[in-house]
Amino acid sequence: MITYNKAATATMAAVIVLSAGAAGATAWKFATDNAKANQPVDHFRQRVNAINSQADQMQAETIIIGDSLTEFARIDSLCGGAVLNAGISSASIQDTSRWAGELIERSKAKRVIFAIGSNNAKNHLAARPVDEAMKTYRQIITNAKGRDIAIATLPAISETREGFKASYIDDLNAGIRTLAAEVGVPVVELDQDLPTIDGIHLTADAYKIWRAQMGTVCKV
Repeated sequence: MITYNKAATATMAAVIVLSAGAAGATAWKFATDNAKANQPVDHFRQRVNAINSQADQMQAETIIIGDSLTEFARIDSLCGGAVLNAGISSASIQDTSRWAGELIERSKAKRVIFAIGSNNAKNHLAARPVDEAMKTYRQIITNAKGRDIAIATLPAISETREGFKASYIDDLNAGIRTLAAEVGVPVVELDQDLPTIDGIHLTADAYKIWRAQMGTVCKV
C-alpha cells in the first residue's frame, strides 16, 4: 500500500499549462502553494508585454494593431520596412484604447494600421450602438497623430459562428468608412468573404489576400 506524507504534499507545487483555442488563447496555471491557484493567466496583459518587448528590440516602420486576425498573421515587412505585429486575440476597440497609444509612442513607427473591431461583433458588445465604438476608435486615431495612419474594414463573420452577431460587421464597416472619411485616413479593404477555418479566423490562402490588402497603404 502506498502512503503519502501530507505535510510534504501540501508544500509541493504542480504547474499545469493548457493551451486554449484561437478564440480564447488563455493559459491556466495551478500551484498548490499559490494564493491565486486556479486563477487564469491574463493573455491580454501577457501579449501587451510581449509586443512592447518586441518594439524595444526593433525599429518598426509599420505597426499593425489588431485582434487575433492580426496576431495569427505572418507579415515581416511592408513597404520595404519592418513590421511589428501588434495583434491581440479577443481584443475589441475598447480594449485597444487601453494600450495602443503607449505602444505607438514607444516604437516611434512611421506608419500605424488599425485592423480592429471584429470582436465588437460579439453578442454582448453588438448590443451597443456602433457610434459608441466609433467614438472610441476616433480617440485611438487622434492619439496616433503624427504618423501615417490607415484603418481596415473587417472580414465577414459566418452566420454559424457562435457568440457573434455576423450582421453587426456590416454596421461596423459602415462606421469605419465614415470615420476614415471624417479624419482623412485611407481604408484597407478587408470587407469580403475571406476563407476561414472556423467562421472567423482566416486560412493560409486568405492571409495572402490580407497581406496584399495591407500592401495598398504603400501606394498612398
